[in-house]
Order: sequence, then structure tokens, then C-alpha cells
Amino acid sequence: MSEEILDLPLFPLNTVLFPGMALPLHIFEDRYRLMINECLEGEQDFGVLMAKSDPDREGMTVAYNVGTSARITHVHRLEDGRMNILTTGLERFRVLHLVRTEPYIIGRIEAFPLEGTRSPQVTEWVWKAGALFVRYLRLVGEVLGTTIEVESTPHDASSLAYLVAMALQVSLEEKQELLSIPALPTLLARESLILSREEILLKRMRKAQDSNTGYVLGATQYWSLN
Repeated sequence: MSEEILDLPLFPLNTVLFPGMALPLHIFEDRYRLMINECLEGEQDFGVLMAKSDPDREGMTVAYNVGTSARITHVHRLEDGRMNILTTGLERFRVLHLVRTEPYIIGRIEAFPLEGTRSPQVTEWVWKAGALFVRYLRLVGEVLGTTIEVESTPHDASSLAYLVAMALQVSLEEKQELLSIPALPTLLARESLILSREEILLKRMRKAQDSNTGYVLGATQYWSLN
């Protein structure tokens, strides 16, 4: 998104997309077939926003005003008009207002880049969050009965922050909260708190497994007792 304010097609989904994150999508609704085809023809990106079910209309509707733009990187067309596409998250944005809602949503949006990327606090938080993240992945592997080896974490603070946000096994609401944090130092600090919290939980899970009480990763992406 090179312009500060522009109109962007919006795709409400039951997920949170972060910059740098790969997102495969199956496109089957007529309105979103139209949207994706128009994005492809115009070489345009679209925006992904976390959504909720709308009882007054079929499908999902916008639930939050902070999302991430998505670029289509691969398209596989099916004979009946459906599509499987692969997208990559680009940049955060904030919706100012909706321009239209039919046949698909278009929002007037503004860029929402991370603030404080040059703050002196960033270096300290990168070191702390990086160390916590490596321990977190190791513990996740132990709970799942596999090995997750991480030799190093990104040195770029923004890349690390978004990688942590993608990997955390927490609720979508908490992921949306992370996506909406304005400043990089605050985001890294919040992630460090979550990683510390999850480390305690994972250690309890590991101990419970040794006592023949299993925990599993539920369909909602966070931990639950089996």
C-alpha cells in the first residue's frame, strides 16, 4: 500500500492475518469470486479482517477495524468457478469507514505501520522476546511429542514480533489484540508477557502428561484438557 489512504476490497474471515504470513484460501461464494477476479484483473491487493457471523446476511461481516492487506501469489481455478488461492500478508491497515457493502465490502483505509521501531527499548525487548520464544517452541514440541528446533530468531524486531504473533497458540481475539497494538516496543512487551504465561501453562501440561493426563491443541488454536 503505497498511498496513505485508499479504497480496498475487504475479505472478512475467521482468522487474523499478520504481515509476512502465508494464507491459503478456498474461494467459493459468488461475491468473493467476483472480488478475487477483479483484484487479479486490476493487479490489486485486498484486505483481510477478522470477522463474525452476521445473522442478517449470509456469511461473515467485519468485526474489527484493524487488518492486514493480502497479495495473491498463486491461483488454481476449478472447473465450477471456485478457486484455491495463496496469499501473503503485506501491511497493517485501519478502516476509516465502509464505502460499500455489496456485492462485496470496500473500505476506505489508512496505513497503520508499527510506531517506535527505532525506540531504545526495542533492542532489550527483542532479546527478551526472542529467548522466551525459543523456550516456548521447545515446550510446545515436548507437549506435542515432537522436536521443534530453532537455532535463531529474526534479528529484525518487526519480523520477530509478527513471527511470534503468528506462532502463538492463543485465541483469535488475543491475536487480534496483538495485531492492533500501535507501537513495536508495546507489542514485544505484550508478547513477552504472553510467552511467559504460556510457558507456565506448557510446563503444567508436560507435568500432567507425565501423570497420564493429556492436553491437546484444540480446533480454536489454544490449549485444552483432553
